Order: sequence, then C-alpha cells, then structure tokens
Amino acid sequence: MSRRDWPAIIRRLNESSRGELRIRMGSPGSAQVTRCRLLAEWRNLEATTVGATLVLRLPES
Repeated sequence: MSRRDWPAIIRRLNESSRGELRIRMGSPGSAQVTRCRLLAEWRNLEATTVGATLVLRLPES
C-alpha cells in the first residue's frame, strides 16, 4: 500500500484552474478519516466526502 503525498496533492489543488480535486480512497471510512486529518492540518481548505471519494476544494473568495 502506497502512502499519498498530501503536500503535493494540496499544491496541485492550489494550482488547478477549477479549485477542486476528487480523490478516490479505499473506503468511505478512510475518506472520512483523511478528510478530518486534512482539515486539521491545512487552513483555507474545504473537504467533503461522497462515498469513498474525497472532494477537496479551495474556499471561494
């Protein structure tokens, strides 16, 4: 099992034109846990889950 490079993913989110990334996680539970961890670590980040998909967004200005 490989670990995700979350700092690189957040950089990719900041550079994206849409301001949104969808990341398929292993299960709905892992998506929820990851969402909580990311929100605790990064400011100016919106994160939701749709089943096992983690949806990361930049807040609208």
